[in-house]
Amino acid sequence: MLWYWSSGRDPVRGRKHTGKFLFSRMLMLPAVTFTVLALAGTAYFDVHSRTEELRGRYAPALVELAHARVSLTLAQAEAERRLGARGGKPPPQSDLVGLGERYPSLVTAASQSLNNAVQTGALSKAQEQETRVISGLVVAYDYWIDWADSHHDSRPLCRAGMEYATTLLRGSPTAVLNRIGALETRLRASVAELSGPRTVFPVTASAALLATLVLAFLFAGLLDYVRARLRVRSPLPALYALPVLLVFAVLWTGVTVQHRAQQDVERSAARLGRISVPREAGPERSDGPDGPDAAVEKVDSDLAGRLRGTHPGMWMLASVLALAVGAAGAVGCGFALRQYGREYWKIDWRSA
Repeated sequence: MLWYWSSGRDPVRGRKHTGKFLFSRMLMLPAVTFTVLALAGTAYFDVHSRTEELRGRYAPALVELAHARVSLTLAQAEAERRLGARGGKPPPQSDLVGLGERYPSLVTAASQSLNNAVQTGALSKAQEQETRVISGLVVAYDYWIDWADSHHDSRPLCRAGMEYATTLLRGSPTAVLNRIGALETRLRASVAELSGPRTVFPVTASAALLATLVLAFLFAGLLDYVRARLRVRSPLPALYALPVLLVFAVLWTGVTVQHRAQQDVERSAARLGRISVPREAGPERSDGPDGPDAAVEKVDSDLAGRLRGTHPGMWMLASVLALAVGAAGAVGCGFALRQYGREYWKIDWRSA
């Protein structure tokens, strides 16, 4: 039945009237083509927008939170080493330089990373507020470490300051490191949701394929009708279908590339969550190329290298150009059918 309808056949009367058939196809073919392009474009841009969210917001936010978590853990280990909080003796130079340069630089780096995480735009309003609370707790933690350092001559006071600072950092479910870990967990869940199957893409992609099937029958039926009734064997009408094939080729390639990028972000998020600080986190174990901070940087650089090949701006431009070419083909098909049917329409109007 679909073939009879698309080719203008009537089981009883033979072919449909030429003028009416061409007029209906002049309107129908561009309309169906535009429907196909709209559905395919919607499916692609849904995937593209999710990739942009993941690579431009969520991945940087997770990197910054991992940096903050690692820096604060290293800062605590450095403070304990400098102040002799683990039962050992503090280094001899602690009497002269106190906490030294490494501890404050680590705390400053953690605070900056928390601020950068907010600036990425990946956090919700509640998560941004939570991050600001964490930043405030980091300030309080730093104050008590400095207080303990200022009382390093009195072991009871120094120990009390260190214990309170440690409680702020990791001594309770609402401590700084636990809050950061909870934020990372929620962001990883968001990454998994964005990189997983969504309703928009399968629905629009399936509808685009069905519309394309109808369009293919329309083009095949048109060619059959034109050859049978008009004795025209020009390939011009078929050429107007090629832009639609171009659109599908470009968009499908783009979807494949974007989906691979989404999976890369999800795997990198999992890698960041597995990075931890060694139990004995002295400078010799944590500041080198095998340290936890370097591991975070390696995940970030590896992800950037893999995402560099996705070229989101170039794929956006290619998809827009492909859709524009497809739209131009639809308009051209309508004009071609107008040329074919113009004389027949004049006859119909005179008869009327």
